[in-house]
Amino acid sequence: MNLKTVKAIIFDFDGVIADTVVDIADAVNKTLENFGFTTLPVATVLSFTGDGAVKLLQRALEAADKIEQTSATFRDIYQWYVQYYESHCVAKTVLYPGMENLLELLNIKNIPVAIVSNKPWAVTDAIVKKLNIAHLFAAVIGPEQTAHVKPNPEGILLAIKTINEKLAEHHKAPLRLEEVLMVGDSATDIQAGKNAGIKTCAVTGGYGNKEKLRQATPDMELVLASELMVPLGEPDNHE
Repeated sequence: MNLKTVKAIIFDFDGVIADTVVDIADAVNKTLENFGFTTLPVATVLSFTGDGAVKLLQRALEAADKIEQTSATFRDIYQWYVQYYESHCVAKTVLYPGMENLLELLNIKNIPVAIVSNKPWAVTDAIVKKLNIAHLFAAVIGPEQTAHVKPNPEGILLAIKTINEKLAEHHKAPLRLEEVLMVGDSATDIQAGKNAGIKTCAVTGGYGNKEKLRQATPDMELVLASELMVPLGEPDNHE
């Protein structure tokens, strides 16, 4: 695939931009403890990720043993989780190697980037701000902004719409779908990209099931998203 034709990139977040699993597992386990459940190993929590926080918590609650009875509803548990996670979202979370350099390169080359994640928007927004990379994104899209999560393409199409609105402000031509690349670590990300009609790149060094990821037939495959720096090339004085 020729990356020279790519004019915008949409990234998944967890397992692609940032290594977040320890903080996710901690927030899940603090939530389980708070509502009278046993905690779970990090690897178990990791296996529940990829389809958003609602599914994550549902799976965790089903897997954990109940120690104490609680009158809390799932909504109560979910809200507690999101609030706790937002407050403790960068205790151990770090950017993947080379990721900040890639984002800065894309910014220099005037290639807009966005995040489309099934993660709660408030948490993603908090993390990118605390890691000092928020200014490098044209949009951060979470499940609260769409009716459906990935693999539905709605979030990706919203991100493209947002980017096009910003391009229009600078009197630049709108993106064509074939000029956009989706970068993700799960089959869900690749399916969402295909459903949106854009190019796809699989990141095998993330959290997603590698066999399912490859079965989704991405257009290209990398271990880390930062490897995109090589085919994109170094910035020059004409960019």
